[in-house]
Amino acid sequence: MLKVSPQTLNETYWVIRRKPEFAHWHGGVRRALEDFARHATPPRDANAIIEAWAIEDRYRVSFWDAMQLASANAAGCTHFLSEDLNDGQTYGTVKVINPFRHTPADVLGPALQP
Repeated sequence: MLKVSPQTLNETYWVIRRKPEFAHWHGGVRRALEDFARHATPPRDANAIIEAWAIEDRYRVSFWDAMQLASANAAGCTHFLSEDLNDGQTYGTVKVINPFRHTPADVLGPALQP
């Protein structure tokens, strides 16, 4: 099941709207993100911030990455797509997958079979 953090949607929108190399996406970014928004998890509470601090300290990642990982853990995710974090590393219960190094079949294997 796909789950998306509202923070991820916000950051994606911000990056696409401000970087010139993504200018060709400007017209369709809202529509694309609306499709993902239906998979958004609710915002997290203070416990997620405390968990994020623990992840930040333990793994030496940025607070914002730690917040995303804490949210993914709280949402029960098993995989976390990121090209910025260490591919294959597990943070809590989520394993980071660099989407530019793996195909969906590499990660999900038989789960993709109809």
